[in-house]
Order: sequence, then C-alpha cells, then structure tokens
Amino acid sequence: MDKITYDGIRNFIIENELTDSVAISLHPDSFDELVMDYLDINNNQIERPFEILGIEILQDSTGSVQKNKVNILNVV
Repeated sequence: MDKITYDGIRNFIIENELTDSVAISLHPDSFDELVMDYLDINNNQIERPFEILGIEILQDSTGSVQKNKVNILNVV
C-alpha cells in the first residue's frame, strides 16, 4: 500500500477474506495515520480494542513492520 487508510485496510480485509482468527499489525506511523483517518470518518469515536470489520488492528512494538506495510498475525 502507498499509504495506510481506513478504506485501504477495509478493502484489504475484504479482498483477502480475513477472519477474526487474525490481527493486523502496523508500523507506529502507519497505525497513527489509520487512527486519525478512522476518527475523521467516525466523528472522533473509536472502540477499544481498535477493530475494522472485526479484525483487530495493532501497533507494532517490535520494529519489524515497515511503514505502509501490513503484517498479518494469527491469533488463538
């Protein structure tokens, strides 16, 4: 992805047929951009945990996810 956006992540989830058995991890900058886009679309309201279409969106704390890349994590 060129830039992580709400519409881009939503389309990514749909196109890849992701289910709630996975979570998405994003670079901290990409995560912040997505949250700001989400807040704009949803009138400054956000749920915890942060989810889009039932998929939890996490901020990478390991330094392993590159900016504007999506890392899919299996959850148990």
